Amino acid sequence: MPQVIYDITPDFYIGKDAGKLAMNNMHYHRSYELYYCFRGEREYFIGDEFYRIGEGDIVLIPEEIIHRTAGKWATRFLICFSDTFLRRFFSEDMISALHISDTLVFHPDDELRDRIEAELNAMLGEYSEGSEENFPSLASRLARLLLDIAAAPKSYVPYSDRRIAQIVRYINDHYSEINDIQQIADHFFISKYHLCRIFSKNLGISLISYLNTIKVRVAAELMKNEKLKLTDIATHCGFNSSSYLCKVFRAEKGVSPTVYRKNLKGK
Repeated sequence: MPQVIYDITPDFYIGKDAGKLAMNNMHYHRSYELYYCFRGEREYFIGDEFYRIGEGDIVLIPEEIIHRTAGKWATRFLICFSDTFLRRFFSEDMISALHISDTLVFHPDDELRDRIEAELNAMLGEYSEGSEENFPSLASRLARLLLDIAAAPKSYVPYSDRRIAQIVRYINDHYSEINDIQQIADHFFISKYHLCRIFSKNLGISLISYLNTIKVRVAAELMKNEKLKLTDIATHCGFNSSSYLCKVFRAEKGVSPTVYRKNLKGK
């Protein structure tokens, strides 16, 4: 069964791909993601909402947000850019003006769409040259693109099986109180078997894998506070013991909490 994975992304990347582009794993990364659907149709799961993406639609995903695409064939532009990349070229005030801290999904008008496609094609050409000397120009184009998007009027309604969206939102909000799947099933008045089946069918991962990922992400943030013991972190995140936290953390991050903490201190 696919799981939620942490995807390592470069400070800046732009690509254009065509095809079904199946993404079996839900994932997250320390970079922003800008997606433009040039042709076709896709389905996006972002945070706790589902969206049907069509030709001309723009998707902006902030860093660290869990997401996944699936569905029909599409040709798309994809840009990944990190906070580190932005800070190389822009002030804090400028970065704030880009309005990239929240998820955005919308359909631009024809005029804006033409500008978006022109900028994306120009950026792709500069990036394909493979020279870091083009990064200042790429950053300038990216900022212009994001400012245009931020200024545009927006109207987009997410679609989903509302039940699944509610379940995901409940997990995101109450992870620290959830000790087993049965608690979630009881809250929504459905059987544990049915809960696991519809969750896996809609999101492509097991419910326990998603729940553990949410807990581990919070635990990783708490480990930045050196005063907190592992037992305190385990309790806060809803793990039954620090040993179980260590087991799940190692499976998710590839290292033990102790090593992860030492690496943070080294940085």
